[in-house]
Amino acid sequence: MINTTNSGLLAYSTTEWPFAAILSRDVFKVRQLHRLHEFVLEKKQRLGGKPELTYDDNLRMRRLMQDLGDDSAFYKLYHAFMSKVLSPVAGCPLSYSSHPKMRVHFAGTPSVSAFHDDVSVTGRIDQVNLWIPFTDVEGSASMWVESDCGCGDYAPVAVKYGQALIFDGGYLSHGTYPNNTTTTRISMDLRFSLKNGRTREDGIWLLDRVLSRLAARNSKSVEFHTRGTT
Repeated sequence: MINTTNSGLLAYSTTEWPFAAILSRDVFKVRQLHRLHEFVLEKKQRLGGKPELTYDDNLRMRRLMQDLGDDSAFYKLYHAFMSKVLSPVAGCPLSYSSHPKMRVHFAGTPSVSAFHDDVSVTGRIDQVNLWIPFTDVEGSASMWVESDCGCGDYAPVAVKYGQALIFDGGYLSHGTYPNNTTTTRISMDLRFSLKNGRTREDGIWLLDRVLSRLAARNSKSVEFHTRGTT
């Protein structure tokens, strides 16, 4: 469970925003991203490598995504997503990362991220985090986040492909454990802020605004579906 005072899930259409399909076609050349570890391990063994995947294998696959050109189909979709999906939820002018961080966490491999809060890394106290997995994730295949600043009560966030986690990653500590599941996680993460935002107050105002508007939208969606079944 996520703490709805500092986190929320944004749902989007994977038909309209087919991130996984583009990565499958243009980067990894596989149909099922959650099984990417199987294909990589088979190729590694075929080329005489050890029958195991490592932290370095995660980094190697991550670089394939990170090296996509600005004119690639993925980045065109990404910028359109930020403009047409996230910005309307915020309802105000935003600045965001032009190149999100790409992540790969193969099944059976060690942690790919030590626990940290982003402010300690970036120094940006005004930013909000957006985390988008392109495979369904739960348990040790997912990111683990504390429920409130300084609590240290880490729990995995269950997120499906077609959902994005918005959270106060500048101050909430988060990271990963060894992936002991049978599922590979492919994801991207980025930070966004108010245009010309600078202060912690700007960040809190933006996070509260996005989460409240998300909650209102989700409430309307539930009400609509409830009416449709009566």
